[in-house]
Amino acid sequence: MKKKFITLALALLAFFALSLPAGADTGYTGPINPETGEPYGEGGSAQTGGDRAALSDTMYYDYSEHDYVYPIADALGEVHVSAADGMYLTASVYVRTRNDTAVSVYLNGSAYTGSLENCTTAGDYVVSALVNGQTRRLMGFTLVGRSTNALHTFVAPDGFYVTSALRGGENIYLDRYTVDMEEEGEYAIVYTCSATGMEYKLNLTVDRTPPALLFSGKLDRQGRVRSKLDFQGLQNGDRVYLTRSGTVVEPELNGDGTGTVYDPGNYVMIVTDSAGNSVEYDFIILQYFNLQSWVFFILVVAVIAGVVGYVLVQRKRLKIG
Repeated sequence: MKKKFITLALALLAFFALSLPAGADTGYTGPINPETGEPYGEGGSAQTGGDRAALSDTMYYDYSEHDYVYPIADALGEVHVSAADGMYLTASVYVRTRNDTAVSVYLNGSAYTGSLENCTTAGDYVVSALVNGQTRRLMGFTLVGRSTNALHTFVAPDGFYVTSALRGGENIYLDRYTVDMEEEGEYAIVYTCSATGMEYKLNLTVDRTPPALLFSGKLDRQGRVRSKLDFQGLQNGDRVYLTRSGTVVEPELNGDGTGTVYDPGNYVMIVTDSAGNSVEYDFIILQYFNLQSWVFFILVVAVIAGVVGYVLVQRKRLKIG
């Protein structure tokens, strides 16, 4: 009986051993490709080199420095960026060079003049390098504010895929690589790097509603008023651009969402919120008597009265003489 039990146990062990895939490493503890479940370098889509993971033939992730590296051809240098090509981010991004690599950074098509250690201005960035006398694009990324109207569709960068997508706390995950962001609301998107398994979160509010100000003053149908013009409705982050007869002027802002415009002239007021939505108001303040005008009027009358009095006194003196 004992011999039969041992024989059966050996047979079961042999069966399980044969059922394992040929060459499988059951003791592997390295990075796993989240898409295939396979170790990188053993059938995965990316290769590792100890402290790095290749995302493509032109860039890799550096585990020691926690950034993405873009080598320059012929070992002329390399560029380190805290973002991968095609990323959308709300946090700041740095761009660093090695071996005196000459790089150019553009923001929305114009040369970027800010600090490369702390890129924070919202917009589309392109990083280029000078290679053999020619400028070559290395990568690009997009910075958006916590509140924005710039995103309509989120597209996962090459080598990344969408893990989850929520709008207003509700699941809207439909596509592995894109998320429809046309509707307003709070979005929470998680996308993962296939080469490293690292997750990135994009949390922001899509706002497409422009600011709305309420004006208090007797504006006629042509937008004219014979008095100062008060307004209210400014929100935190709103910016006011005001011109009077073509000259940029500063409105009087009270810090509580209200403000006032006093001086006569033709005005154009553009209000832009933190999401990038804007609205334009056109109005005309006609000449009117305010406190300043009354003071000026009284001074003018006083001067005229003084001159008249002086003349009358002088005439009397002349007659006496």
